[in-house]
Amino acid sequence: MPRNTEKQARAEAMLGELAELGLMLARDLAVQARAAEDPEEKVALVAAFQKTSRAVRLTLALDFKLGREAACEARQDQEIAERREAAAQAEAEACAPEDPVEQHGRRVRGVLNRLLWTESEGDEEEFDVLRRDLDVRLSEAARLEGFTDIPVEVLAHRLKADMRLGGDLVVTTAARLAANTSAPPLADTG
Repeated sequence: MPRNTEKQARAEAMLGELAELGLMLARDLAVQARAAEDPEEKVALVAAFQKTSRAVRLTLALDFKLGREAACEARQDQEIAERREAAAQAEAEACAPEDPVEQHGRRVRGVLNRLLWTESEGDEEEFDVLRRDLDVRLSEAARLEGFTDIPVEVLAHRLKADMRLGGDLVVTTAARLAANTSAPPLADTG
């Protein structure tokens, strides 16, 4: 949001000056109204004082409103800058090559997630405990030399046995998908 800060500063200075002048005039009118002997003159001076003091209040209110708006715009600009920075960082991380060990662990975790959910019977707390247990076991396994050379299916079966998980382990790999994919039957257009 481009703003003309010079123009804004000048407008704020003018508002401040107007408020000062209005306040001086209101003081003079108040003194004159108190000193006035003639009732008509007194009424006119009081009315002028009320209008002047109202103008001073409105000027001050406008000055405060402009200050609040400037602060709000500054916060919005800061939030936009932070979001852009976070997006740029996320993009940089997404473009960076993933660590092979982390990638391999993520694949094993993906295979075992279904079993963990089944084992926890839908209880989210139990599921979180099982996931943390799996994460600890995976980080231990990742320290072994040749971790990335062990097939995902083998690691998943070992961890399943180690965690004493029940149920069938379903491992879907690109090779299995390609082997199970066949051309759909042709439609009878008859």
